[in-house]
Amino acid sequence: MPASTTSSSTKILLIGAGELGTSFLPHLPTLPHVEITIGVRTPANYTHLASNGFSLLALDLTSDSQKLAEEFARYDILISATGFGQDPDSVKKLAYEALEAGKLKKSRGEDRLWFFPWQWGVDYDITGDGQGLMPLFGAQKVVRDLLRAEAEAANVKWTVVSTGIFMSFLFEPFWGIVDRSKEEDKGRVVVRALRNGQHKVTVTDVFDIGRVLTRIVAGDVDAENKVVYVAGDVVSYDELADIVEKVSGNEVEKEVWSVPHLEEELHEDPEDGLKKYRLVFARDGVWWDKERTVNEQLGMGMMHVEEYATELFRRSA
Repeated sequence: MPASTTSSSTKILLIGAGELGTSFLPHLPTLPHVEITIGVRTPANYTHLASNGFSLLALDLTSDSQKLAEEFARYDILISATGFGQDPDSVKKLAYEALEAGKLKKSRGEDRLWFFPWQWGVDYDITGDGQGLMPLFGAQKVVRDLLRAEAEAANVKWTVVSTGIFMSFLFEPFWGIVDRSKEEDKGRVVVRALRNGQHKVTVTDVFDIGRVLTRIVAGDVDAENKVVYVAGDVVSYDELADIVEKVSGNEVEKEVWSVPHLEEELHEDPEDGLKKYRLVFARDGVWWDKERTVNEQLGMGMMHVEEYATELFRRSA
């Protein structure tokens, strides 16, 4: 873990305090000698975090890039947790600003800036822009290529942490994969497979993402200037259906949303973002073997889908 050249503490700027950002907060303070600042647009909305010992910084990511780079250069580690609903240009802008911040630190004789871009998702090297469907995914690939090409000269080291989708997302009603709308009156749950029943998806609980991130920052695994992988669980849709049937006690009805079916649905409603996501998740790049993951390398126990589903159905019983 890097130490600041002006103090004995490592200064971390966490950008964003949503579901992912706040999941980091129970874990990062366990690192020795860290000072954590949370950058948000409106600090007055997050005073509860300040009362827990975190510093708050008013941060508008649409601000002048030079101003932001100067702000970022005050820190040793920059972690982006800005969320999924971003403009594609914003993730590229943030990467350029991180590189400029690294150059400023170099001009002052300071150590490299360690940048964790917003890449807490699928393998964008494989998905690309989803064959034109997902400009945000394409922008994430651009960021990876930019960091590979320019970070070293800019006095920046970087780590991309691929986590798959948040485990909670797998069960969200709007996603439509685990459909419980018939549960009460017909005692049935519908589980839909994207592509086919053997197709898989990597999922990780956000709390566990925070645990793994902290181990990476601590230097417990070699993660500098590379893409690393995390997986709470990797399940096929057939396995998911079996899990739901087991923990719910309900009959499970299986459906398959094949790639042609998803393409036809999108053709009928080409501006529907959710249908674009479903089609992209029916393709490659959305899962990887657990044996490849940082958490397996570190021997970390993680939340599994069955454990998560058991608690979810218990709470709603």
